[in-house]
Amino acid sequence: MQIPNTAYINYQNISDNVAQICAVIKKPVMAVVKADAYGHGLIKSSHAALLGGAQWLGVALLSEAFEIRKAGIAAPILASLQQLQEIYAASLRVGLIARVHLKVDTGMSRAGALDEFPEIVSELTRLCDAKEIELIGTWSHLACADEPTHPLNAEQLKRFNSALAYMQDENLNPGICHIANSSAIIGLPDATFDLVRAGLLIYGLSPTNTPPKNFSLKPAMELRSCLLLVKNIPPGATVGYGATVEVVKETKIGIVAFGYADGLPRSTDGTAYFLHNNLPAHLIGRVSMDQCAIDLGIDSIAKAGDEVIIFGSKPLANELAKAAGTISYEIVSGIGSRTPRIPVPTENQVSEV
Repeated sequence: MQIPNTAYINYQNISDNVAQICAVIKKPVMAVVKADAYGHGLIKSSHAALLGGAQWLGVALLSEAFEIRKAGIAAPILASLQQLQEIYAASLRVGLIARVHLKVDTGMSRAGALDEFPEIVSELTRLCDAKEIELIGTWSHLACADEPTHPLNAEQLKRFNSALAYMQDENLNPGICHIANSSAIIGLPDATFDLVRAGLLIYGLSPTNTPPKNFSLKPAMELRSCLLLVKNIPPGATVGYGATVEVVKETKIGIVAFGYADGLPRSTDGTAYFLHNNLPAHLIGRVSMDQCAIDLGIDSIAKAGDEVIIFGSKPLANELAKAAGTISYEIVSGIGSRTPRIPVPTENQVSEV
């Protein structure tokens, strides 16, 4: 059979979302395109973000940065590295001055300088004074920005400001200061500093369950599948592995060619729904590896081959994530490789050149 699932990507929406962020925040924007641009396609998403006004690109791995450069994109890129001395040694080998951002651990307890911060500042001051390394920026990451009133937010901002003040006292210019992620862009205006890092927002999704004020986001991905089979089942029939659902009256179910191997979490419950003929059809029974079932209702005129919309403008990926007990980040970035990404034609078609 033909490939049953397709993710349609509207790159113009990415450009428009970035443009909105730039207009509202009025600070330079770093578009975060790690993890294949959250499943939207690294290169096309990078082009789209830059067309929308982003000045920086952010990735997790050097391999992602190399792929962007190989595509001819010259915008500044922030990639996560760890050891200052290894970076310095590599710069000596290639005869170039390394341009770095210093990450400060202000409460995430992940990457970033903590107890060793004074030592690193001292070493960076020496290397910068000798023009052997260039400090471009100083940054950190918020652990609870999706909960604006969480006390750790204020504490992290306090620690970050203290770190910046310490660097100034040590005659080390911190450069571009940034700590705001998508959640902070929405709910923590004091976190914007010199630059903001927009991830999920540029793909048209809110990092919280509440639609953000001041933004009219447009989801960039619409995921469609099809019905493999439509069948009537009688009262008392069970659906799926574990027989977790027993229907109380005759109904019609559709078997959708989308399972946990494709990115639909096995934990997704019956509050999730897909659209068939613009009508909601709720998930019924457990998600299988390659398939799931939806309750179409006994009066449905659905037939095998019909298209269903798994998420997009409606339902939102956020709704599916809530039904799965997870976050929309995991939904869009977890869409499997056997689902092709197809660009939606727009007036300003994103080019790869």
